Amino acid sequence: MTRPAKIALAITAALSACVIAICGVALALRDWVPGLAGCPDLTRPPKTSVFTEKARIEQLYPQLRPIRSVHWQEHEARARSCPEIGPMDYEMNGLAVLTPERAAAAPDGPAVAAPDIPADLRPFAPPAPQWLDVGGGLLLDRASATVYFTRISSRPSSSPGPSWPAPSSSPVSPSSPPPS
Repeated sequence: MTRPAKIALAITAALSACVIAICGVALALRDWVPGLAGCPDLTRPPKTSVFTEKARIEQLYPQLRPIRSVHWQEHEARARSCPEIGPMDYEMNGLAVLTPERAAAAPDGPAVAAPDIPADLRPFAPPAPQWLDVGGGLLLDRASATVYFTRISSRPSSSPGPSWPAPSSSPVSPSSPPPS
């Protein structure tokens, strides 16, 4: 092997060793970097407590009215990064208990596997549910008249879901003229 080839090989080996060393140091310090950069150390997205506000869910999902009870929670869809690389999406999950009449008026949908219900909401889930996908991110268990909803939006609790047929007990149908 010639002298220039030996020098090139030595330089390549030294550079490779430096790259490996830098990667090792970066891996060792990765948990400290957010704190060193002045960023909060968030490895999981923060979540809210469980809410029972029916009015907010009835605004977002008018097709579920009337709701007997509701338990929902919202959280950021991903852990924050530093620096922040773009706008945050928000995920809302919840369970709403409907009247039996409203559950019966829901459209038929295909049976689906059980969703991954967040731990804080599991106590409010029905036992042994048979979930049907009724559209718009809504799953229905007809036996318990319980709906599991999930939605992701760019703002917390911002846009409504799709419509179901109006309840039969509605005094004025949408096509009726207003009373004079």
